[in-house]
Amino acid sequence: MPSVCANPTCQCLSVDLTFVAQEPKGDQAHCQKAQPKTSLDLVNNKVLAEFQRTASPEDIDFSERLVAEMDPQDFSLLTQLFHTYKNRYTEEAEADTIEPDFDFNEIESASITQGYNVILPFGDRLQVAVDGVEHLLLDGHCVRTDCDCTETYIEVTPIMPDGTFGEHAGTIHLDHAIRQWRRAAKDDTPCDVPAWRQRIETAIPDFYAKLSQRQARLRTIYAHCRKRHLKQRLATTRKTKTALPKKVGRNDLCPCGSGKKYKNCCMNVAVSAARRGK
Repeated sequence: MPSVCANPTCQCLSVDLTFVAQEPKGDQAHCQKAQPKTSLDLVNNKVLAEFQRTASPEDIDFSERLVAEMDPQDFSLLTQLFHTYKNRYTEEAEADTIEPDFDFNEIESASITQGYNVILPFGDRLQVAVDGVEHLLLDGHCVRTDCDCTETYIEVTPIMPDGTFGEHAGTIHLDHAIRQWRRAAKDDTPCDVPAWRQRIETAIPDFYAKLSQRQARLRTIYAHCRKRHLKQRLATTRKTKTALPKKVGRNDLCPCGSGKKYKNCCMNVAVSAARRGK
């Protein structure tokens, strides 16, 4: 039984496996059988180092024997399963439970757009095939709470057969509400915007609706994170704010903790220090 981290923004790339022995058909025995467990590192195709530090000797031995029997296809299958689980967790998660690391100052001061698959790396991808090559459409949106613009920047990048990304193919500046397309002004890479528009609209019929939904989701996530950020900053400011010193009366207990009245303890020292400071 596989399980993965349910945090949409976590990129640990590990999978936990629990093995349950199946009873032979007709077996009436109900004895409790051990259920071996393991955690695998899908980046390096080995037992997760943290698991090796904390697991029982039996589970560590089982894990090492398991990995020795696995081939690259086995790890590839587990990786696909991992991404399927993470994608489901990401797309089903409530916006107020997702906590990415936003640069609030940069977003508020410069309106820096946020990529949907940068904030949610395991979220649904927008892809288009061109001449047999898949291209990732990385859509970036404005997420400021005081802005209602519908502009999107789409970076077009080919996906190589090994899963890595090829050379950047251009950036499109699109207003998805009025369906206005143009090449991004600061992008030096030539980009045939009309051709890309035709390809994208054909491959993704509900493209504009998807962009609207993705921008709305990012804005909701950002709004909740910003609210928490401001609340935490306010609480920190209140804790660190220095209180004005309370004036001590002659007959009050001395603040040094001696139990004597202030006039019979530290008051003379304070008066002398004040006079020396004049």
